[in-house]
Amino acid sequence: MAFSADISVLGPGKVGTTLAVLAARAGLHVAVAGRRADQAAQAAAQAGAGASACSLDEAAAAAPLVLLTVSDSAISRLCLELAQRRSFSPACVVAHCSGLLDSAALAPARVLGCRVGSLHPLASFPSVDVAVAAFAGTWCFVEGDAEAVWALERLAGRLGAARCLTLPPGRKPLYHAAAVMACNYLAGLMDAAAALAGQAGIDPDQALPALEALVRGTVDNVFSMGPAAALTGPITRGDAQAVRMHLEAMRDLDPGLRALYLAAGRWTVQLARKKGSISQQQARDLQDVLGEGWGLESLRSERP
Repeated sequence: MAFSADISVLGPGKVGTTLAVLAARAGLHVAVAGRRADQAAQAAAQAGAGASACSLDEAAAAAPLVLLTVSDSAISRLCLELAQRRSFSPACVVAHCSGLLDSAALAPARVLGCRVGSLHPLASFPSVDVAVAAFAGTWCFVEGDAEAVWALERLAGRLGAARCLTLPPGRKPLYHAAAVMACNYLAGLMDAAAALAGQAGIDPDQALPALEALVRGTVDNVFSMGPAAALTGPITRGDAQAVRMHLEAMRDLDPGLRALYLAAGRWTVQLARKKGSISQQQARDLQDVLGEGWGLESLRSERP
């Protein structure tokens, strides 16, 4: 008798195990597989009684919905291998969970008659327990063939996602860039702020704690009021002199810090205009300080 499941998860890493745990808790029978049988067995055990470990080929054939939860670089390769062995059931939905790649990465499965798509939970996965606990607040984004989108939207709902939205074709890289800017670059921005605080004479061990209340308050305001209403500081006041003094003080520091300040400042001038807190002339004065002529040319002249 062939192995049967409601959903198959191929890739027992943090994302795959998280989805397997959530699916099993939702009452679905989950097939879990990976290149290493011990990792698949461990993920299935973590998911609980509703999950079973099996081989990659068994999992690919076991369910009407097959998720490839492997790294971006492995998605196309794994799909091709399984398609060449005709492991997928012809009428199944095959999807991956990459935030960057779209359903075109699953072309070999589509050739077999499968419907293909992608499901990306917009969240970080520091550990399975943390990701499972936070999933109820997570938005999911899907794209692909109409049948795949429908199945993935239903799955997101079963797993308890906050919302599930469909991305237009060809937009995944822009979507992923937005996520990277909001998550990864925020960490980089905080590191840069701590570095500047260190240059101001604040002990490195105290820099982040000193900034914490300011940052948390700002983030809360951004999500409760919107970025424009939450904006404070010299740019929203049109204080070009303060910005000029910042840049003068940073003249001998790492050019990367100044370049980051300049780029963020130029965008923030646009935000202040949107807020209506500065005039067109104030915006021009700020952009003169932050723009190509003053800022970037001075950076170029300092590079060896």
